[in-house]
Amino acid sequence: YEFEETTSEQFNQAIDELTAQGMKGLIIDLRDNPGGLVNSATAILDRILTKDQLLVYTVDKNGKKQEEYTEDDETINVPISVLINGNSASASEIVSGCLQDYGKAKLVGTTSFGKGIVLPLGDGSAIKLTSAKYYTPNGRNIHGTGIDPDVEVELNSDSETDTQLEKAQEIVLQEIQAE
Repeated sequence: YEFEETTSEQFNQAIDELTAQGMKGLIIDLRDNPGGLVNSATAILDRILTKDQLLVYTVDKNGKKQEEYTEDDETINVPISVLINGNSASASEIVSGCLQDYGKAKLVGTTSFGKGIVLPLGDGSAIKLTSAKYYTPNGRNIHGTGIDPDVEVELNSDSETDTQLEKAQEIVLQEIQAE
C-alpha cells in the first residue's frame, strides 16, 4: 500500500515464493500507493533490474545531482505490468517510471499523481518542500506531470470487473505466449 521499511523484504520474499512456484509473469499494483521511503523503492528496483543501472536521480535547487544505481546481480526476467492511477505518487512513480524507461514493464491505468519532490531530514523523515526533484533514468521530471501509462485504461467504479487489471493480465499473457 506504500513503501515502508519492510516493503523490499516483503517484495523479495514474495518474488522468491512465486519463482519457486514457476512464475511466468508479474503484475505490480501501485494504484492508490502514495509512495513512502525512496530506499524501499530503489531496493525493489534493484531486485528487478540488472546491476549498474541508473534507477533515479535528484537535482537540488543548486543543480547538484545525486544518482542511485542498482547493485544486486539478481534480476527478474519475466513479463511485467505495473498498474498506476492518479493516486500513485512519489516512490511508486519512481518504480513505475524507471521500469517504463528501461522497457522492463508495461504501465497500465491512468497518469500518476506527479509528486517528485524531496527534502530529507537527518532522522530519516522528510517534509514536502521543493528542495530537490526526482527524475527517471531517461530524465523525466516526475513532479507536476506524473507518469503516463503505456496503455491508458479508466477504471469503471460501477463495474464488478477490474478493467485495468484485466488489461495488465492480457498484456503479460501476450508477452508470455510470444516467448
